[in-house]
Amino acid sequence: MFTMTFNEALRIQYAQMVFYRQSIGRKGIKAIKAKTIYPIDIEPDVPMKVSEINKLVPRGCEFEYLTSYRPSEYDATSYDWHNAIRRGLNIQP
Repeated sequence: MFTMTFNEALRIQYAQMVFYRQSIGRKGIKAIKAKTIYPIDIEPDVPMKVSEINKLVPRGCEFEYLTSYRPSEYDATSYDWHNAIRRGLNIQP
């Protein structure tokens, strides 16, 4: 089972907002923010199932949908930015 905290998901979302800003524009950023749910009944630093986090904090494919970007399995660019985001969060690959 994969877990992450709500705050980790928000940091990933923010990094992706910065990365995709030029592609999705202000309207896209507002759309992502509108889909983000901030529940009051969870501890933001307690690990939760990723499946639950995905319902609260849109990331990854939500941005790609807005840009119509579909990375291939061998897309080095998407792999590089993914690793850059992970390093920025101090997560070891």
